[in-house]
Amino acid sequence: MFRHILKYGLLSLLRSKEIVFWTLVFPFALTTFMYLAFNNLFEATEQFHKIPVAVVQEGDDPVFGQMIRLVATEGEDQLLTAKEVSREEAQKMLRDGEVKGILYAGDDVSIEVAESGMDQTVLQMIMEQFVQYKKTIADVAQLHPDQIMQAVTALTSQIEYVEEKESSKGNQDNIINYFYAVLAMVCLFSSFAGCDRILKIQADISALGQRRNMIPVHKMKSILAELAACEIVQYTIVLLLLFYMKVVLKLQLGDNVPQILLLLFLGTSFGIMMGIFVGSIPRLGEGMKIGILVSTGLAFSAMSDLMVSGIKDKVEHTVPLFNDLNPAALITDSFYALNIYETNERFFGNMWYLGAGMAVLMFASYMMVRRSRYVSL
Repeated sequence: MFRHILKYGLLSLLRSKEIVFWTLVFPFALTTFMYLAFNNLFEATEQFHKIPVAVVQEGDDPVFGQMIRLVATEGEDQLLTAKEVSREEAQKMLRDGEVKGILYAGDDVSIEVAESGMDQTVLQMIMEQFVQYKKTIADVAQLHPDQIMQAVTALTSQIEYVEEKESSKGNQDNIINYFYAVLAMVCLFSSFAGCDRILKIQADISALGQRRNMIPVHKMKSILAELAACEIVQYTIVLLLLFYMKVVLKLQLGDNVPQILLLLFLGTSFGIMMGIFVGSIPRLGEGMKIGILVSTGLAFSAMSDLMVSGIKDKVEHTVPLFNDLNPAALITDSFYALNIYETNERFFGNMWYLGAGMAVLMFASYMMVRRSRYVSL
């Protein structure tokens, strides 16, 4: 009988358009749109591009010319793409957006920009550094002319006084937190499947529930069969989403595959048990139960940085207990811990919270379903 209930539970879930949409179609669409939006944002704000500038020589300044050649020479350290033009042509290029700024060289050096931004800030820093270098060389030439070459060598060479050490091999980009939250949302949306299946064994909700209450099958066996059917479907869906993120979109979600698989298994199990628990609450209509799951799932997901990054961190510093009780926060934090930390202590702590919460929901659901009695069927 267990296999029979499992089989038809699987078929029923796969035929439910609402469950397939909210747990499969919607997460894939949301992930794609987020990737397109954040990928363009990353291209515009995070990746460095060579800054196009126009250079106007209004005097003989070989030091300035040498500086421009250093920062505009092709290679790994290239900062600028410089073009020497007249003042009129340079200003026209600036108005047309062909260059980010104009560098004037003469008795004094100056910069002209049309707007503010990251590129303009970099240009300003380059010019300020050049002015400082030029003044230093002039002072050395006046006070110690015999040491002029040593001063030039010292200023043009980069001396590193600290040793670079990689603290973590994981992806520390804040944008990836949104995709962690999407996976957590899918795990919580498994509650729709759990609620749907538990409603099918309640005689006061559906005709199917009336028929199933007439058969001599233990309630715990029915719950476990329905739980297994939900887990197979929902775990497969979340694995497909994980494959889509890692292989197709090439997102850096971490390389600890066994731990990630365990995390998603417990995450979907918790979501299913949450749906079974809400679906088992007596004297509540189906619409009310679905409304509870939708509002709760979205609230938990929002508090785990799905909509706005940084909310989970603020909650951690104000009401840390809430994050320990929020399954979506536990899932996203577990992804973060796997991606950043070298030890699994924090990860397994989160897994313990998820497992304990799932056990409590399972016990409460069984007690409510077991005690259900009907006057007539």
